[in-house]
Amino acid sequence: MTVLFVHGWGFDADFWQPVAERLPDFRPRSLDLGFFGEPEAPSVERPLVVAHSMGLAWALARVPRPWAGVVAVNGFARFTRCPSFIEGVAPRLVERMLNRFDAEPELVLRDFLSRCGVAAPTLDGFHHDRLRAALAWLADCDERATLDMLPCPLLALSGTRDVVVSEPMSRAAFLNRDLVLAEGAGHTLPLSHPDWVASQIRHFAARAA
Repeated sequence: MTVLFVHGWGFDADFWQPVAERLPDFRPRSLDLGFFGEPEAPSVERPLVVAHSMGLAWALARVPRPWAGVVAVNGFARFTRCPSFIEGVAPRLVERMLNRFDAEPELVLRDFLSRCGVAAPTLDGFHHDRLRAALAWLADCDERATLDMLPCPLLALSGTRDVVVSEPMSRAAFLNRDLVLAEGAGHTLPLSHPDWVASQIRHFAARAA
């Protein structure tokens, strides 16, 4: 089965390497949003989409279907709070981040990656305009209707100590869907729990095939 990995804001395709290494019998392809190099969007027929954080909303909006299935890792279809999604992040927090990014992009990116649990983030060659455009898109994106209409199986993986996508937000985002929580885990499950994530993908793929 071909897996199409989609990273989130502030990362690149290498983010998925620890998980891909643990799935040697799968055919890995990676979508790269170009935050640290050139964008790459491979054309894959009926992939199993495995998306992290903002990558899920991005995939819902941009990756052609049909999909064999989707595994959302620390993911969401909408990020900011609204009357029909009160568990989301306050819009003013994203606005504040955008304003700071205009003045101090490297500091904002470093702070975000540090909050995600990346001990020594490497920021060489980051692409300011693409990062800012994606952050602005994140503030307004809403792919909940697309998610609800997906005609393929879905599995959501989240951490109970995720400081970006809280447990209540994950539960609301995937109401009546398969949601598996990693106790004590944060926002970068593919980095902190690659064995567990790979195992979940493998079991899910066997059911979705």
